[in-house]
Amino acid sequence: MICSVIFISNSSFAADETLPKKFEASMIAADAQVFYVIGDWGRKGKYHQRAVADAMNTTAKKANPMFIISTGDNFYTFGVKSTKDKLWQKSFENIYDGDAIKNIDWYPVLGNHDHYGNQQAQIDYSKVNPRWKMPSDYFSKSFKGSSGTEMHFTFINTEPLANFSGGKTSEQWRWIDSSLSNLNAPWKFVVGHHPVYSSSAMHGDTKALKDSLKPILEKTNTQIYFCGHDHDLQHQQPKGSKVDYIISGAGSEIRPTAIYEHTLFAKSIAGFALVAVTQTELTLLFIDENNNVVYQYKRGR
Repeated sequence: MICSVIFISNSSFAADETLPKKFEASMIAADAQVFYVIGDWGRKGKYHQRAVADAMNTTAKKANPMFIISTGDNFYTFGVKSTKDKLWQKSFENIYDGDAIKNIDWYPVLGNHDHYGNQQAQIDYSKVNPRWKMPSDYFSKSFKGSSGTEMHFTFINTEPLANFSGGKTSEQWRWIDSSLSNLNAPWKFVVGHHPVYSSSAMHGDTKALKDSLKPILEKTNTQIYFCGHDHDLQHQQPKGSKVDYIISGAGSEIRPTAIYEHTLFAKSIAGFALVAVTQTELTLLFIDENNNVVYQYKRGR
C-alpha cells in the first residue's frame, strides 16, 4: 500500500479547532480513573524533560493519576549500568519530584535505548524503589478503581519483536496472544515502545508489529495500543479499525512529525497523555509542557 505523507514541523493536525486551552478538571468525568502516559524522557532534565515533569505535576493537582505509564527509552543514551547508576537520580528521582506526583507509581516498558544498557537493572530497580514497577521485561497488570472501573494492561518488550524473529520472540508472542485472548476485562490496553502505526519520518510504521501485533489487538478487542519511539504526540487509527494507536514519546527531545492516511492527530510538541476511564467511556487528552490541552478524544468501550 502506498501512503501519502505530508511532513510538518512544530505544527499539528487535529479535529477540535477550539484547542489549545489550559487543562481543567471539568474536562474529564468526575468518577474517572486517571493515568498518565509519557515516553522517551530520560535526559537528566534537559531538552523539555523538566518542563513536562512540571506540567504533569500541575495537572496532577487537578486530576491525580492512579499511576504513570512509561512507553520506554527511560534512560538516554545507553540505558543504565546498574541499580546504582547516577542516572536514576538525574533522570528520574530528581525530575519527577513534584509534590503531586513524587509518590505515584510508574509502570515502564523497555525502549531500544534501554536495551543498550543493563536491562535487568531496570527490572531490579523495582526492589530499590517500590515506586518503579517493572517485575519483568514483559508483564500484565489489572486495576480496579473506587468507581468499579476495571482496566487490564499488557506491557510488552517490543525491541526483540520489532527486530528479531523465530525462537527469540516466539515465547513472548504466545504470551501476548494468550494474555489478551483469555481476558474478559472491559478495558484492555497494550503498552510497548515501538509504534504499530506512526506518521513520523524518523521511524514510522513497524512492519513486524503490523504483521503480528495488530491482528492480536483486533481479534481480542483491545481498545488502545500505547507506545513511544517517535518523539511527538500522535493518534493513529486505520480506517475500519476499532483500535486506537497512541504515541506519547514527547517526554524530552522532540522531532518534526507528519500526517498520513491513518492520522487523527500529530504534533511535534513536548508533552504527555492523560487518560480518564469510566465504566463506559474513555477520554484521552494530550497536554503540552505549558499545561495546555492540545488534543481531546473520547470513545466508548
